[in-house]
Amino acid sequence: MHRDILEQLYVRYYKPAFLYTLSLCNDRGLAEDIVADAFVKLYLSLSDHQSPFQYLLLRTCKNLWIDHLRRQKRNAPSENDPLREIADGDTPEERLLQNERLSVLYHCMRRLPEAEREILVLYYFANLRLKEIAQLLRATPGSVKTRMFRARRNLKKMLEDNGYEF
Repeated sequence: MHRDILEQLYVRYYKPAFLYTLSLCNDRGLAEDIVADAFVKLYLSLSDHQSPFQYLLLRTCKNLWIDHLRRQKRNAPSENDPLREIADGDTPEERLLQNERLSVLYHCMRRLPEAEREILVLYYFANLRLKEIAQLLRATPGSVKTRMFRARRNLKKMLEDNGYEF
């Protein structure tokens, strides 16, 4: 791969990979390190004619996270949760309202089971199709659809219970 291609891939796929990894590890610094390691790992191992880069990148991020867990022998995620910085409004008032809505959404997503949260992040933040999510999670498309339905239903119920307005 040429440097220009790597730079284009980085610009295009960093944010979805970072958000996905952040949803797994719940630690901004660790997520940045894992994504950077994943890009380096893929840069060193890919030729120009491989399967879709985003799939490989997300799979590598997940594998690096699992490796980290094995090394650390811990399953308790950190309390630092910077996913709130996803979107900005135009005015301070809009930003405040947006932050409140994102805060409610964020806290509800954190309370979802990890498998449901992972599917929602892959679909909505990494913009993967259900077929790609199934391939990434090594599941059938039907089971991913079912898990997506349950995750949405559970998230909607939590949001309604917390006064979130649709």
